[in-house]
Amino acid sequence: MKCNRLDGHIDICSPDGRVTPCCLFDASHGWKSNIYTGDVESEWVDARERLKKGWIPECSICEVNEKKGHESMRQTAIKNGMQISLDFTCNFMCRICRPALSSKWDFVDEDWSRFDKDHYYKDKNRKTFGPAQEKFLNYSDLSELKEVRIVGGEPFFSKRLLGFLRKLPKKLKILFNTNGSIFPDKKILTELDKFSDVHVDVSIDAVGPLAECIRFGTNWNDVEANIKKHISYWNCVHIYSTISVLNVNKMNEVYDFAGGDEYHGGRSRMNPLFNPNFLRLEQVSLEHRKNWGITELTENNDFNNIIYSNVAVDLEYKKIKDFLLTCDKHQGINFKDVNPEIWNIINEH
Repeated sequence: MKCNRLDGHIDICSPDGRVTPCCLFDASHGWKSNIYTGDVESEWVDARERLKKGWIPECSICEVNEKKGHESMRQTAIKNGMQISLDFTCNFMCRICRPALSSKWDFVDEDWSRFDKDHYYKDKNRKTFGPAQEKFLNYSDLSELKEVRIVGGEPFFSKRLLGFLRKLPKKLKILFNTNGSIFPDKKILTELDKFSDVHVDVSIDAVGPLAECIRFGTNWNDVEANIKKHISYWNCVHIYSTISVLNVNKMNEVYDFAGGDEYHGGRSRMNPLFNPNFLRLEQVSLEHRKNWGITELTENNDFNNIIYSNVAVDLEYKKIKDFLLTCDKHQGINFKDVNPEIWNIINEH
């Protein structure tokens, strides 16, 4: 067995400086590759050799997907790719995010760790991440890259974006994960016009007021206008949704907004939230979720298979309610007003 991610892909998206083959790779099994130490290659070689003999614990998400008959990242990955967070500056405080990955959380005085100490932490390395990453990249050969995905924070909010783009070879595909709040300025557009292919994935977890609640900082009218600008400028725009307990009942609305399965040269994409456990979509019973499938699609469709997940999770209704009320207090938006159906289910327990 082999994986192109282990053969020639690098993921630099963790504020602690960890470097992994991909965003799904489970680094909790003693993985040490790090931009601060610069030691990367030896662990890649070891993981490749182990994977030749069968599944390894670091790749458990792809293993589960393939055993269920779903397409995995291992099967679709290309060689010579990179996924990178330039820094973690962001203008949103999304309820499905966490302090280590968004600077917007810094402005809220709250002990979020009480909900999940392993998830809600402020990484002490975040402020040194950018310079350390830049040094790491300066010693890296970027000439053979075929694809680069830039994630956040919010990449179009990062002051490092223009300089990074100027370092990259132009005969590659470049992809962005964006919250849709910012359309790039003229300098960025001029630089992006030099690349052979640009794709934009806009993170949309709901429409209207619920979108403004889940991805706090959203002005729905502005995001909708920016999506139209992206569509008019780029060849390929995806609508990318993360399904959680907060929006699992509203995927029909997102699917309709995105124009169905095909969307401006790309596809509407949906992925389940894995962490923290108390925000997973499976916190709502399958009995309820069976009523929320995307009606235009067959029941045995990848989107509906996610919504109808039968993964068993520890139910944490009290924690969900406490978390939502805490977010409501800091953000001035009441979740129960924008998604009363989910709130009532949680409140019943």
